[in-house]
Amino acid sequence: MHEFRWMAPIRVGFTSTPGAADRDPERFRAFWDRLAHRVSAQRWHMHRAADHRTGPAGWSKAAADTLPRPLEVVSGAVEPAEAPRIPGLEVTELSWSLFDHDVLLVEGRLRTEPGLDAELLRDADHWEDAVQQAGARLARHCAETDYAFLVQQIRHFSDAKEFVDLEERDLDRPLWVTRALVLDSEGTGGEAFARRWVSDIDTEHRAQVGELIAGARPLVAQWMNHIHRPDRPGEIELSWQALRKAQFFWSAMHWVDESLRQILAWSMAESRDVSITDLRHELRATRHRAQELLMLRAEVRQHVSRRSHEEMQRFLGTWEYLELLEEPVREKVEICRERLASLAEDRAARSAMFTDIILMSIGVTSVLATAIALVQFGRDAGQDPSQSVFDLGNGSITSWLSSQSMDAILILSLMLSVVLVAVFIWKRRQSLS
Repeated sequence: MHEFRWMAPIRVGFTSTPGAADRDPERFRAFWDRLAHRVSAQRWHMHRAADHRTGPAGWSKAAADTLPRPLEVVSGAVEPAEAPRIPGLEVTELSWSLFDHDVLLVEGRLRTEPGLDAELLRDADHWEDAVQQAGARLARHCAETDYAFLVQQIRHFSDAKEFVDLEERDLDRPLWVTRALVLDSEGTGGEAFARRWVSDIDTEHRAQVGELIAGARPLVAQWMNHIHRPDRPGEIELSWQALRKAQFFWSAMHWVDESLRQILAWSMAESRDVSITDLRHELRATRHRAQELLMLRAEVRQHVSRRSHEEMQRFLGTWEYLELLEEPVREKVEICRERLASLAEDRAARSAMFTDIILMSIGVTSVLATAIALVQFGRDAGQDPSQSVFDLGNGSITSWLSSQSMDAILILSLMLSVVLVAVFIWKRRQSLS
């Protein structure tokens, strides 16, 4: 028999309204108190309600790991009997924690059903896939039931938008399913199965599993497939809690990076239907989320215990969090900002050109008006000598214009106007390009 522990972050549409907890902490806590009272039958843990808050330990205790602001918003457990049936695996524990920034972290324990074929029990690849599929299914189950019910209760309050931002989002698969094998050192084949569980990752894992089997280390935990010793629960739990924090920060920043990628993709579209205003609004909201995450991680680093901090940093360092997520997010924010500014300038230039063409078209009509006025004046002057009493001779220009047909003057004026407008558009386009 094998036992597995797993953890999976799945994206939902929930986050606290930015700054709400700082602007009016009393009303913020009162909202969560009301919600806690409304869902009291669910036996959920409302981390931001007054009844569940504990004073920050600060730096008064060397081993304290109490944050001034809990990362979790709501957490709950699901009875194994209520969980979906998983072929070949028995659900022994199932729980979930809702975080800000769209993160629902689901975790649990599984064990293989009795009576399975011995050859199947030795197949590490089969159980790696089976635990992933089970974790993904159970994570969606918690999102579709418990989280969905929580959202319904939040929407019951008319002032909920002041404290939380809810977004309708189609549920996808979890970002990943981390799976930890609980070493069965007493069962036959347990140590051999543990070696196969991590043998294909790299040579470092193969060396570490040997140390774990010898009792020199409590766990092997770096990349997706982990191994835990059951006789070192304190060290295992400390690492697991650090892993929860690390997975929250990674998944939240990953989805920020994904949002920025979408904004950048739409900003590169050729379609004129793309709204620069909407993209700029989305970029501003995403940038605020990224900044909040950076500040939150700095706050966590200050207040968690040194051991927890070291373990969380070990996970993030192994995953190359800074190089693969944090720095690219900063770069994408700047790229999106520059791209949107460039698009806004281009559209402003096109609008200005359209306005200039209208004004130019209005202006060139004065050519026609002037020509007609000169013809009319020449004809009037020829018939009324009093209008040219100070003219010492016949005006050749006005006389010639007055002798032309009105149709000819009209056609010549229109042709001259068209030529002037075409020259203006040609020169304007040259300046835009």
